[in-house]
Amino acid sequence: MNNAINEINALAPPGITGEGIGIAILDTGICPLEDFTFPKNRIIAFKDFVYGRNTAYDDNGHGTHVAGIACGNGYLSHKKYVGIAPQSNIISLKILDELGHGSSSAALDAIRWIGKNKNTYNIRVVNLSIGTNDKTIASPLIKEVNSLWEKGVVVVAASGNDERNGIASPGISQKILTVGSIEEQIRFRIKSGNTVYYKPDVFAPGENIISCKADDFSFQGKKRSGKSVIDSYYVRMSGTSMATPMISGTAALILQYSPKLSPDSVKRLICDAANTSSPEGLLNIEKIFFG
Repeated sequence: MNNAINEINALAPPGITGEGIGIAILDTGICPLEDFTFPKNRIIAFKDFVYGRNTAYDDNGHGTHVAGIACGNGYLSHKKYVGIAPQSNIISLKILDELGHGSSSAALDAIRWIGKNKNTYNIRVVNLSIGTNDKTIASPLIKEVNSLWEKGVVVVAASGNDERNGIASPGISQKILTVGSIEEQIRFRIKSGNTVYYKPDVFAPGENIISCKADDFSFQGKKRSGKSVIDSYYVRMSGTSMATPMISGTAALILQYSPKLSPDSVKRLICDAANTSSPEGLLNIEKIFFG
């Protein structure tokens, strides 16, 4: 994270750390490492839509890594690997199993759960470092994330890592914030009825991102090996999944700074700053706050 922090000019006003803002992360779960629990436990809710367990865990590692990018405080690295919004609250919703696979029903149930519980946990941001090209689930997913957006929740989704199939759902939704990796920096032209728009909306670093390592980190997935392990607490991963939580963390910073902003306003701030950056489209946190 330390290199990515420099690349996206991660400078926010003093005291703007995401404090009090809830980020819901729909993923493989979360390992309750000290980067999330010390000096204060910021995992304020955990719900398992896969196995129904009550205690926070991550049997894959993807969700923990994503959470560290968005809101890890770097405690175990002596502040070397700090997330974007290190004092934000975490609502971890496990919708993917130990292999990173999940059902459409789990994803939809989790999104609907957020709609019902957003006020309880002050969920202002949702991170979806997931995506599907399955057309049978695409339409219901888009409908549900659009509904959250209209209820005042900033939804941030990965564009996907399969360029041959374009943008994955729900990232193909015109409303929400869709994130690509700056290392690829490919935008797709999408036509829906008489409307033409482009996705991803914004880019962030996605290659070799160092973040939190779950105790039960699985090496069964693609591109996973012991060589990616930094130490007992941190691991290196790549993909649009890693770029996405940088935007989610940034949204939390903005909403702490200006709590009354709508999702459309948050999206505009992020995209306007990125589109006047170099390279064009790259997240630039300093520009958001300081122009």
